[in-house]
Amino acid sequence: LDYASSYQHAFVYIRQLALHLRNALMKQTEESRATVLCWQYVHCLKLWVAVLCAAKGGTVAGKDEEANSMQSLVYPLTEIVLGTCRLVPVARYVPLRLHCVRLLQQLAASTETFIPTTSILMGVLDLKEVGMKPLGGGGKKKGGKKKGGQSSSVQGLRLPLILKLPKEGTLRTMEQLDGVLKEVFVLLNREADMYRYSPGFPEFTFAILQRLRKFNKEISNGRWRAYSKGAIELCEKYSAFASEGRSTLVDAPKDVRRLEALKPTNVPSMRERYETAVAKEKRLEAATQPLMKKMDQKKANEQKRKRKVKGDSDSESDVEMEEEEEVKQTKPKKKKKKAVVIEADLKNVGALKEADEVKEGIEWSDSE
Repeated sequence: LDYASSYQHAFVYIRQLALHLRNALMKQTEESRATVLCWQYVHCLKLWVAVLCAAKGGTVAGKDEEANSMQSLVYPLTEIVLGTCRLVPVARYVPLRLHCVRLLQQLAASTETFIPTTSILMGVLDLKEVGMKPLGGGGKKKGGKKKGGQSSSVQGLRLPLILKLPKEGTLRTMEQLDGVLKEVFVLLNREADMYRYSPGFPEFTFAILQRLRKFNKEISNGRWRAYSKGAIELCEKYSAFASEGRSTLVDAPKDVRRLEALKPTNVPSMRERYETAVAKEKRLEAATQPLMKKMDQKKANEQKRKRKVKGDSDSESDVEMEEEEEVKQTKPKKKKKKAVVIEADLKNVGALKEADEVKEGIEWSDSE
């Protein structure tokens, strides 16, 4: 990696991202916010986060000064990601916030810097939609459907592929709530694992434990309480280890400059632990993708049958055509018969010498 030219390019484009964000914060118009709340802007953030992480991981002896110049861009890029996360603090843009949390954790793990994101994750738990009773079906009350019988719920919600939730029934369906809370606790457990060897970890988790215990009392869903209970046990376990380990330190926790001062020598670094966790998550996601496709197909088939029973004339023809296509796809293809060549016909050379029967006196003109 050429650090000199990389710094020049990164500085220019990171500054441009900051200008777009400042424009959106000052004007607060739909057009200015649209330049930030889009995939193009998010992918630019991902690109420069990956570049800075690679610059830290690929440092070469003798190029410390050039590498430090790249590391000086970590702070402004972190502020841009935090500003993007807080631009529109509404429930609809929760997926965007979770994207930003992932980027901040990637930066923190690769540069071994303390970049806390728990306030963003705890903010998701404080949303009023999380404490409300989920609505059934398409995120509306009974009888609330769009024209044509289409519901507004997201079928097969995959947060890595979206930036915002639907406008109607935002964070009110069971599918949306379960997907968002599962992602929140995955990121929360990952953050606890990243800073587990810091001397200040007990103080870091104090507010987290307090909020999660309150969440357990407020929520009646057993699955979400299990998520919260697992995070509480993990934080308490790491806090006990940090409290025991920092008692042997000479300096006070506030005077320790090294982030992982309590890490044993045979334990992987923060970057290695983060990469292992991400690789494990990708394997699990790849393993569950076929199952998700089957479940989505079953749901689609059930919806088609319900429409057919209700006597929707427009949907009946579509359902029948789709069923016929499915039957055609499932039918085994017939094997083509090979042409049989008779050797006796090939040896009959005399047939080639016979004259053709042609009638004479026929005019082949175009006048008729």
